[in-house]
Amino acid sequence: MPVGQGSERALTVAGSDRVVVRRARHGVDRIGWRRSVSEPFSAVRALSIMRCVRLIPLLCLIAALVAAGRLGAEPYAHGVFWQVQAPNGAKSHLLGTLHAPDARLAQLPGLVLEAMSDSEQIATELVGDEVSAYRFRRAMMMREPRLPDLLGSDDFTRVESLLAQSGVRFSARPRMKPWAALLVIAQPSGGSGVSMDEALLAHARDAGKPVRPLESIEEQIASFEGVPQESQVQLLRHAGRFPQLMRASFEPLIRAYLAGNLAEMFRINESILDNAPELRRHNADFLGAVLYSRNRRFVERLEPLLRKGRLFAAFGALHLFGEEGVLSLLERRGYRLQRVEP
Repeated sequence: MPVGQGSERALTVAGSDRVVVRRARHGVDRIGWRRSVSEPFSAVRALSIMRCVRLIPLLCLIAALVAAGRLGAEPYAHGVFWQVQAPNGAKSHLLGTLHAPDARLAQLPGLVLEAMSDSEQIATELVGDEVSAYRFRRAMMMREPRLPDLLGSDDFTRVESLLAQSGVRFSARPRMKPWAALLVIAQPSGGSGVSMDEALLAHARDAGKPVRPLESIEEQIASFEGVPQESQVQLLRHAGRFPQLMRASFEPLIRAYLAGNLAEMFRINESILDNAPELRRHNADFLGAVLYSRNRRFVERLEPLLRKGRLFAAFGALHLFGEEGVLSLLERRGYRLQRVEP
């Protein structure tokens, strides 16, 4: 998807817990992530990593490669905030988010706050709790330390170093599933503050708005597990070999988002995978499982809410883009879409 930094920096892989990884001051949880015992575990922050695609810069790299050469023809290339009118005339709003803890993103525009205030209910990718966060962390791990064998010794050494920098304990690194390691090392370092998603959820809860998820944690886990293991391994190897290229894309990605330029978000990292044309098939596998299949799920869950009207839905911005994006899928079902400039 649409799965920043850490929730508290960590699990966006997000935050600092990084349930992955809040750089831990005092404790260790049951699967080996460092964790601070001086602060309560934040399920919302921990779940940020799960919203792939939501930000995950690596997804942008993948999408850029798949979309190369046809971006000019892709619909809905610009705009992250939309008014949606159902065939029965009911109106709602959709917001594409970026799952990164950055102060520029957490400052919600006035028109977004007005739309939330006018809404009767809020829909997000996930509504986290500690049980869901625990299940996701467990799903990230293999029973046996198989990652070195899957990657090979040289590539595992590179990936292990990046996992260590992200705060993953030594004993957990060889047991991580390839897709999980990929999510962790794809997160930028050094960010601080809350993410846009966290700010939206906090505002909704402060306003007493009911919040409902567009998918369950089991469904999101299944999306990552649905990527063929060979594709997971090949993409992880590439990320481990060229981490500096990925890191260089983070700031341009945020700037493109702030400009509402979804096509640019895809283009930013296009050159990063130009040196790996053999990854095209693996990229397509990843997109199919983590982005496109979830777009269809989102639309199915959104439709009854949109027909009722006065819905405010927020999910990763890349779910909006292109012929297989949420906006195009809704348009083909008779919905009218109007871009709102926040």
